[in-house]
Amino acid sequence: MHQTIEHKKYVWHVFDASDDTTVPFLQKEFDFHELDYEDIEGGTQQPKTDFYKDYLFMVLHFPDYDQEEKRIHVFEMDVFLGKDYLVTIAKGKNKRLETLFEKLSNEEAARMEYMEDGPAFLLYEIVDMLTEACWPVVRKMSQQISDIEEDIYSEDMRKRTVWNIALVKRNLIRLKRIISPQLVVVMTLVKSDNPYLKKELSVYFDDINDTLMRIQSITESHIDVMNSLHNVSESLISQRTNEVIKVLTIFSVGLLPLTLLSGIYGMNIEGLPYAHTPAIVWAIFGGIFALILITIIFFRRKGSL
Repeated sequence: MHQTIEHKKYVWHVFDASDDTTVPFLQKEFDFHELDYEDIEGGTQQPKTDFYKDYLFMVLHFPDYDQEEKRIHVFEMDVFLGKDYLVTIAKGKNKRLETLFEKLSNEEAARMEYMEDGPAFLLYEIVDMLTEACWPVVRKMSQQISDIEEDIYSEDMRKRTVWNIALVKRNLIRLKRIISPQLVVVMTLVKSDNPYLKKELSVYFDDINDTLMRIQSITESHIDVMNSLHNVSESLISQRTNEVIKVLTIFSVGLLPLTLLSGIYGMNIEGLPYAHTPAIVWAIFGGIFALILITIIFFRRKGSL
């Protein structure tokens, strides 16, 4: 679907990458490089900036947290920026971008605020908005880490805790993979000085760069915390497993003499000691059982059980 907003002498074109008419329209109305069209029609691309004489082509990534799957997905937005136009192509749904477009379509005051200073400043506003939207994702990760920490140090740590650890680590790694290339892209905008992206805007994009650096720093810190919590959980699980194995070993060793005697006296052969004196046989079994019980009590008082 193709939508537009006009303000003064420039236009904001909004496209959906899944629409088959997007590339044909761009080829008809603009003189973009063929490689840019390949990036649009292809799958997920790596974040990048390509500066041309008359326009800028850029691929941006932003994290999108799926509440049902509890996983971070990538929202990609491809951008063409010229002196009198801004083209954004969304690969997926983004409520914030849709809300902004609807607001600018219906409110003159909003168009004056966001679009008065040209397409490059509108690009800054869009990227800044989508970058700020990363903070709820970061806070969500922080809350999940706190919940996992509580579960690890509780008495009833379950298999679900181990799964949650793996899931959060995966989300953090994916968040880092989204933010790190984005830093490089935004830094190129900070250093840009072109007719369509003036040097005066560098301070604005530098503010976005600072935000991304803070998000990256927090993400890396969260990854370190999750690695530590993972090690702690593995140690606790190993310790609990060792406790179970120790108890089973003691009982197995304790029952071994009884198993041996029952095997011997269960054989149908002549000449077994006291085979015809049941009282003595039962006394032997009772003595061994008492010895086992005393051993268990001893280890229990020593704290080994």
